[in-house]
Amino acid sequence: MATAYLDPNLNHALLGGAKSRLSAGGSDRTMAGSVDRVLKVFHHFETNTENSCWSSNIRYGDATDVRGIIQKILDIHKVRWTSCFGLRLSNSQSRDQVHWLHPDMGVSHVREKYEQARPNEEWRYELRIRYLPKGFVQQFTEDKPTLNYFYHQVKNDYMTEIGDQVEQDVALKLGCLEIRRFFKEMRGNALDKKSNYELLEKDVGLRRFFPKELLDSVKAKTLRKLIQQTFKQVANLNDEQCILKFLEILAPIYRYDKECFKCALGSSWVIQVELAIGPEEGISYLTDKGSTPTHLANFNQVQSIQYSATEEKDRKGMLQVNVAGAAEPLTVTTASLTMAENLADLIDGYCRLISMETHSFIVRVQKEGERTDDYAEIVDEEDTYTMPSTRDYEIQRDRIELGRCIGEGQFGDVHQGVYNSPDKPALPVAIKTCKNCTSDSVREKFLQEALTMRQFDHPHIVKLIGVITENPVWIIMELCTLGELRSFLQVRKYSLDLSKRFVHRDIAARNVLVSSVDCDSSYYKWMAPESINFRRFTSASDVWMFGVCMWEILMYGIKPFQGVKNNDVIGRIENGERLAMPPQCPPTLYSLMTK
Repeated sequence: MATAYLDPNLNHALLGGAKSRLSAGGSDRTMAGSVDRVLKVFHHFETNTENSCWSSNIRYGDATDVRGIIQKILDIHKVRWTSCFGLRLSNSQSRDQVHWLHPDMGVSHVREKYEQARPNEEWRYELRIRYLPKGFVQQFTEDKPTLNYFYHQVKNDYMTEIGDQVEQDVALKLGCLEIRRFFKEMRGNALDKKSNYELLEKDVGLRRFFPKELLDSVKAKTLRKLIQQTFKQVANLNDEQCILKFLEILAPIYRYDKECFKCALGSSWVIQVELAIGPEEGISYLTDKGSTPTHLANFNQVQSIQYSATEEKDRKGMLQVNVAGAAEPLTVTTASLTMAENLADLIDGYCRLISMETHSFIVRVQKEGERTDDYAEIVDEEDTYTMPSTRDYEIQRDRIELGRCIGEGQFGDVHQGVYNSPDKPALPVAIKTCKNCTSDSVREKFLQEALTMRQFDHPHIVKLIGVITENPVWIIMELCTLGELRSFLQVRKYSLDLSKRFVHRDIAARNVLVSSVDCDSSYYKWMAPESINFRRFTSASDVWMFGVCMWEILMYGIKPFQGVKNNDVIGRIENGERLAMPPQCPPTLYSLMTK
C-alpha cells in the first residue's frame, strides 16, 4: 500500500453548507519545495457542531494509491473496521457520474483519468462505509468510531435523499433522536422553556434536524408542540441508544444495508431484474418490487470477477462472476460500463471483507483502447512486411466453435473456442477476430501476426494453430487458460533454444506467454531510452524491457512509473532515475536488474 499523510495545517477543513459541498473538488495545491499534492476528501467523522459532513486535506505522492488515502484518515480516528470503507468519486453536475475507486488504483491515475474530462471543481471525493459484515449494527457497537461514522452517513443520506418523502411522525422521531444525541446534557423538559426552543430554532437551526418539507408544511406553533412532545419520548436515551433507535426506525423505510442495480441476467436484456447486494442477501435478484429475492451466490463462493463493455453501439457493461460449484459464470448486463465497474467493486469489497484478504478478486480484461492512458503509439514509417503465405495453415471455419469473448480491443477481439481437428477433436483454442478486415491492407497487416507466430515453435511461446483468410478473418492460436501473467499476479525466466534473429519489442507482464494476443508495440514506460528516442530495437532493448517485466512481477502486477505522464518518462530515465527496489527483492537481483 502506497502511503499518504495528513497535513496538520490543512486537516479537517470544515464544510460550510450545502452549496460549498457541491462545488468543492480535489485541489492540486503544492507546498513550496514539495512534490506532494493535496486531495480533499469529504467524510462523516464528527469534528464540529456544524452540519454532518466534513473534509480533510490529504497529501499524496506519485506512488500513493486509494488504499493509502483511506487508511490515513481511518488511522487518525482509530477505526478498527477499516475493510468496510471505500472511496467514492461523484460529479456535482451529473448524478450519473459516480465512480467507486478500487483500493489498488493510483491516486494520480484517478485524477488524470477523471478530472481531465470535466472541471476538477465538479468532482467530490467522499469516504464512505460501503461493505457491511453480517450483524453489522451489533459489530459496530464494539467500535464506536465506526458506529458514529455509519450513523452520520446514513443520517446525511436520509436527509438529502428521502427526508422530504417520509411520514410526519417518522421525521419528528428521527429529528428528536438527533437533538437528544447532539445535546447530551439537555433535560427532558428543556424545550418546554420558550427561550431554549428559540435558541434551538434560531441559533442552531431546525433544518439541521428535520427535513425541509416538514418545516414548510407545518405551522410554527404546531411544530413547536410536536417537537416538545416527541422529544420527551426519547429524553432518557443515551448517545448509543439514540443511534440504534434511529437506525431501527429508518430501516423499513430506507434500506441502507444493501445496494440495488437495475440490470439483466445473462448477456441480453430480455429479463429485467433488480440485483441486490448486501450482507444478508449476498448476491440476489428481484424481478419486481413485491417478489421474494432469489439468491444467486454467497460472497465466500465467489472465485473471480470480470467486467467489460459490450460490442453494441450504446456500450452496455457486462459483469461475469465465477461462483464455486456453478456450471457457468454468473453473467449480468448493465446499462453502462461504469455501473458494471461499480458493481464489480461492491462484490469485490464484500469478498475481501468476508475472506479478510487485501488482494482483489477482480481479473481485468486488457483492452487496446485502455492502453493509451499508459503508452504512446509510435507509427512505423516503413512497412517491410509482405503478404504472408498462409494457405498451408488454412482451417475450415465449420471446424471452429466460437465461444465467449476473453479480450477486447479497438481492432479485434479474442474469443475462447474449440477446434475440432482430425487429429485432436475438441481442442481448446484462442480465436483472434478482425473487426475491420474489409480492405486488403487491413487484412494483410492483421495476417502478418500469423506469419511471425508460425516461425516460433517453443513450449513457452503461444503457438499458431491456423488461420481463416476469408472474411471474417480469424487467427487460431493456442489457448492459455490462466490468462495474462499480470492479471494472474494481481489475483520465471524462459529463453529460446535457438535465436531466430527477432527482438520482441514489448516484453511486459501482460504479454508473458503472449496471452493478451492483441497487443500493440512501442510502450514508453517499458521501453529502453534508445527505443523511445530513436525507435531503435535490439537485443539490448529487449533485455531492458525484460528487466522492467521482472520488476512488474516482483511488484505483483503494479505498472512501472505509475502516475508519470508518458512524455515525462524519458526525462526521468535520462536523469538517472530507475524503478525503486521492490519489497522483499534480494539486493543482488535488483543490482542485476539495474545493469
